[in-house]
Amino acid sequence: MNRKWTAFALAVVLAAIGVMSPVSAVTVDPSQRACLVKKYGSKVAAAITKAKKLTTAQAKQLASCPISKSSGGASGGTSGSGSAGSSGGAGASSSLTTLSWGLMWSVGSNQAGLGNVSDPALLQLADGSLRMFFKNGNEPQIPLSGFDNKIHSYVSADNGVTWTLESGVRIDVTSPVTVRAAEAGGYEAWGWTPGGGGVDKMTRFTSSTGKDFSQGSGSLVPTSTCKNADGTAAGFLGDPQVVKVAAGYLAYAHDLAATLKAPFKRQACKLTSTDGNTWSIDSSGTFALNYDIQSNPELYRNSAGQLELWFPADRGATKTFEIRTSTNDGASWSTASSLSWMAGDPERLDLANGTSLLAFGNFDHRRGGLLAVSKKISSGYSASRDEKVDEVSWVVSGAKQADIKVKNLCLDKDLTSSAAFGTSGSNITVSLKDSSVGCTYILVGAAQAIS
Repeated sequence: MNRKWTAFALAVVLAAIGVMSPVSAVTVDPSQRACLVKKYGSKVAAAITKAKKLTTAQAKQLASCPISKSSGGASGGTSGSGSAGSSGGAGASSSLTTLSWGLMWSVGSNQAGLGNVSDPALLQLADGSLRMFFKNGNEPQIPLSGFDNKIHSYVSADNGVTWTLESGVRIDVTSPVTVRAAEAGGYEAWGWTPGGGGVDKMTRFTSSTGKDFSQGSGSLVPTSTCKNADGTAAGFLGDPQVVKVAAGYLAYAHDLAATLKAPFKRQACKLTSTDGNTWSIDSSGTFALNYDIQSNPELYRNSAGQLELWFPADRGATKTFEIRTSTNDGASWSTASSLSWMAGDPERLDLANGTSLLAFGNFDHRRGGLLAVSKKISSGYSASRDEKVDEVSWVVSGAKQADIKVKNLCLDKDLTSSAAFGTSGSNITVSLKDSSVGCTYILVGAAQAIS
């Protein structure tokens, strides 16, 4: 990015960083270095960081990256103790982050006799195979057929590389579900079923095989004590994500804000239960952020025993996954880390063979929803992503242009030839204009590192 500088501004910068005096090294704040890497590449950033004195060109480059103030971002929990959100949120700037997930498989809507597919939920069975539960729903924006608004399934026998659609309904419920293997044997799931007065019940389902589930007990969940950053109480909750903890069960669900208007600041509500059947809100665990939790969070106990809490965080042009962890059953949470991209309805699963999976959804108004599965990878790539209504752009480090593919996963359409490529220092820049860009991603390298 080119900038024009006044002589006074440049003089101030030069004086501030001591360009004319032989100091041992130039002091570069971490936020400045991230900015330099994004704009000019890692080689330029390293040269500035190691320089004993700066050239005029380097001084201009450093001046274009002022030290950023701590964003703070999140207001934390609504309780005085701030146990849920005292760690704050991830920064709002779209700095480059390592690409650590690689796309394995995806399928869009209105195919194979299905309607609008959404909301994946993953389960590994006793024989090592995988089952992905999903909602086969309607979408008023698109003429669809084949939907029944029930839970259907795909299965995989190769650790998520390929998936086969199963026939029939797995769970007779019209909401998305969360599923898990029960400690006492068998499997359990939760979804919303009709309750009294137009309010749904959070209901438990069980299965001995992990295939077909039967409905059990549930309860209404009053939400008035779960409030967002503006003090507005939650209404209808989205899909709860449930884990087992020492005191019983813990879940998180976000406010659908069905009666509110944008801009949203949807919160994540903490739910607790001693038996998995009767649920209540624990307002001390609310995540009431100064930005929007756009879709359902993910709560998962990973193979290391830690809880992971994933938020699809929408800060306007910057949309990211925020990930927090807990080692004490959700009593407190780490500072958020973030990815360079976001999708709806994240779903985590660590496999017995050590592979870590992340399933997710998305939506494009021209076809409908998405089911996708990625796995944790190690890559030498990093990227940032910025999104507008009709344009998305990336800055990519560590890759060549030939390594980068641009694809709308919902449409299953390669858009690489429609994208504009450029350079920024040693980095590659990519931009694409389209009427809908939220389901468009870059896939980098053989492992299809996603952003």
